[in-house]
Amino acid sequence: MSAPVSQQSRFGGVRPAAVSVVSGGAVVAALTMADAPWDAVVWTVLATLVVSLVLGLVGMVVPHESEHKLDLMLAFFRYLERRAKRRERRAELRKRRRRQSEGVDPQEQRDRATGGDRTLP
Repeated sequence: MSAPVSQQSRFGGVRPAAVSVVSGGAVVAALTMADAPWDAVVWTVLATLVVSLVLGLVGMVVPHESEHKLDLMLAFFRYLERRAKRRERRAELRKRRRRQSEGVDPQEQRDRATGGDRTLP
């Protein structure tokens, strides 16, 4: 593992969340000067806050070293693959159960549920 190296931000030391807040403020000012409806201004303010919070959280959670980012992304893709395989297995089981239940009459199903077709020792 390499030693942590300080990286310069693409924004010259300004964090992306701060850029989002400033640009959102500029948009709100422009909407206000253009006499936009109040709900458009409110939705813009809320969207700016949400984007700022998401960018801030991503900045805290995602590691800054590229090898760790790669590990994180590979783990995420493996997780998605496992989830897709589980979905496929469940869908196949559902299909198999439907096929089995279509070929059995309701009385036989009730007998199976109560254990009617099994002999006890």
